[in-house]
Amino acid sequence: MKKLFTAASPARWAALALVSALALATHAGATEKVQSAKHENKKEAVAEGSKLVAAIDKKIEELKKDVAKSNADVKKAHEENMKDLQAKRKAAAEELAKLEKSAANTWDATKAGFSKAYQDLQAAYDKAAANAKSK
Repeated sequence: MKKLFTAASPARWAALALVSALALATHAGATEKVQSAKHENKKEAVAEGSKLVAAIDKKIEELKKDVAKSNADVKKAHEENMKDLQAKRKAAAEELAKLEKSAANTWDATKAGFSKAYQDLQAAYDKAAANAKSK
């Protein structure tokens, strides 16, 4: 079977760009509950943020299992993606901790910080998943 997308083909880059744009639009909506929360509802916002991060953690574990069954090239690329993914995961956890401790006067900025960190984490996961499937 002929490959539709070679490693450097313009069609592959266009497809990846489209997937990335669609993913970013979706990720912005994922944090909507956190972004719209008032400081008085901080516990609920933190719980929602925790659910989002836990869902990504589960997806990362599934991806690790899938990649373990792959060839050496996929595994090597995955190792590189995992470094970025773990850094983004750590940043999201740090922002979630800040959200939990946030005072009313820093609430909006803290919510924005978590939302950005989560979107970055989701984008890193999407990249890792796409790379694992494209090999």
